[in-house]
Amino acid sequence: MHESSADRAVAPAIVCLEPDLFFAPRLQDVIRRQGGTPVVVETPESFVAAIDAHDPVLALLDLATEGDWADAILRCKLRPHTSHVPIFAFGSHVDAQTLRAARQAGADHAWARSRMMEELPLVVERHLHPPTRYPAGWDRPPSALARRGVEEFNRGDYFEQHESFEQAWQSESRPIREFYQGILQIGVAFLQIERNNWSGAVKMFRRGLPRLRGLPPVCQGLALEPFRAAAEEIHRELVALGAERLHEFDRARFPKLQPAPEPLPDSH
Repeated sequence: MHESSADRAVAPAIVCLEPDLFFAPRLQDVIRRQGGTPVVVETPESFVAAIDAHDPVLALLDLATEGDWADAILRCKLRPHTSHVPIFAFGSHVDAQTLRAARQAGADHAWARSRMMEELPLVVERHLHPPTRYPAGWDRPPSALARRGVEEFNRGDYFEQHESFEQAWQSESRPIREFYQGILQIGVAFLQIERNNWSGAVKMFRRGLPRLRGLPPVCQGLALEPFRAAAEEIHRELVALGAERLHEFDRARFPKLQPAPEPLPDSH
């Protein structure tokens, strides 16, 4: 892999399966110019491992790669903690059969190489900086069940908050229910850290964080942006520490769900 641990912590990762040593720098250059961290690997096995290690916002896969790239796509799409990662495959424009096989394996898109390079800056920008989405209910007060979940979360009762937010999620028909599920899963990640279960914590972060990305900075009156940023930083630190050093993590850093500050009155 051609990246440093320092780079990994600076910006969201984009994993590239690209064995061509002349083409890989072109991908890296586009990703860096858009503000991302390229993680370039050369085999299908290392592609799966890189997605496990970095939780990228996007994965690019060259269909000219030797080895079972179809199995690598399938594995990533079948596992709950990596299924959310968009995979864009690209290959020869005259090899329609291979492009079709990539889609059948689970790739979100399979494009001709020429189109991929033409669209790449926009694709990378869209995944690194997704537009804010405003699901119905984002600007309304949380339900009573969700309020109870927030109180439990802030007390550090991460098992109990799971129960409350799950009921809130099940009772909510509006799209804002995904917000409840994301918070719930972050809380379970904290619970797994307390139980010294590194793999369980990482998996729950990777289920919960994608549900919170792209939501408004303030959601249902809660300051989501600082909470999300803190959770993402904890996830990155856990990955860097690994299971053997999980005990080094300071659990006092678990963030709380704080009310958003009231806007200052207009003095004019």
